[in-house]
Amino acid sequence: MAQDLKWWAEGDLLDACNCDLLCPCHVSFHQKATHDTCEAIWGVNIQRGEWGQTPLDGLKAVIVALAPGLMIEGGWTSLLYIDDKATPAQEEALTSIFSGTSGGPWSRLAVFFTDGKYKAVSRATIAFSKQQRTRHIEVPGIAKLDIEAIRSVNPDEEVKLINLRNVIHGNEHVLANSTHTVDDQGIKWENVGKNGLYSTFRWDGP
Repeated sequence: MAQDLKWWAEGDLLDACNCDLLCPCHVSFHQKATHDTCEAIWGVNIQRGEWGQTPLDGLKAVIVALAPGLMIEGGWTSLLYIDDKATPAQEEALTSIFSGTSGGPWSRLAVFFTDGKYKAVSRATIAFSKQQRTRHIEVPGIAKLDIEAIRSVNPDEEVKLINLRNVIHGNEHVLANSTHTVDDQGIKWENVGKNGLYSTFRWDGP
């Protein structure tokens, strides 16, 4: 069965919400967010990966979540956008990974979605780019996220979080400012100068 397939993926993870820097919920979902409702967006660029015998190299995804109250209490209205370059097998792989049905880190987040599932899963054109301190991902006309790392006292160094043991991020999370917009399925926001993070990830399952 698909749920039993061994898989792995590694690449770039972008993370932003409407909290001020730093998002308390990133430390723990038990923490109260800056605002009463969390407006969150994740962007994923898979550099390399395999789902069984299906390669995942170069595929992208965007996840949107609107979470009322404490994030630990669930009830997130969530949307998933899958790279329209994906073959049917790759689409099945990405849907399984990000819905948590094939194990891995997203299985620990999907339990917070309303009814344990996405409100909508859509194929979409997804554009991703990165430079030294910036990251960009976009679903044209629907969602857009721009992230720029903040500078430390040493302007040549990034400010990083370590030892959080976050479920989906790598060991080091780069602190950043973000600008992001979403408009789809009744979810709409525009946030400027808010919390942002990026890292390189390595996931596997089941």
